[in-house]
Amino acid sequence: MRLLYVIIKFICFPGTYLRGFWENLTCKVLHLEVESEGYMRPDEACGHVEHTLASTGWSAWLMAVGPGFMCFCTGSAFFLFGLFDIFYMGITFYDNAVLFILSIISMYLGGSLLCAAFPLTEDILNFWDVAYRGGLKGGNIPVKILKVIGIIISFPVALITRVGAFLEKNCITFLMTVAILVFHIIFVR
Repeated sequence: MRLLYVIIKFICFPGTYLRGFWENLTCKVLHLEVESEGYMRPDEACGHVEHTLASTGWSAWLMAVGPGFMCFCTGSAFFLFGLFDIFYMGITFYDNAVLFILSIISMYLGGSLLCAAFPLTEDILNFWDVAYRGGLKGGNIPVKILKVIGIIISFPVALITRVGAFLEKNCITFLMTVAILVFHIIFVR
């Protein structure tokens, strides 16, 4: 499975590289030590940076969710631009060659970013450990109330990110992106 994961990451290299860049940037913002700055490595951390784990709830949440949020937002914009142009607006190569090629490139960039939207399993497990296993220890009543509110608000995003990390690790996000394209080619066109 690791070989397939690395092959897919290299196929989707724009998203893989950009994900690594955003993780590196997030580590710099959070003052986390980056152990290896190579983004395109032939191992299970392809598209990610090796870094020390965050120790506070906020920094662990930002490390697990922040780079993926950026990949999701930009990837959705690129992917939907190309998808709508080709499949819903009906742009063909003969109508407007430049726009058609731009739409194909846009779908590729968007798909590669969407395939890199989730963190490494270690990052999301670190967030779960810091945020949810730490409990409500320490602090007075207002601090405990804020902790409970933070746990309630962050739980849906953490759950989606945890499931997404599993899907990305097992190459299912790539298969879902390909399935969306195949569906549009068969049924929408």
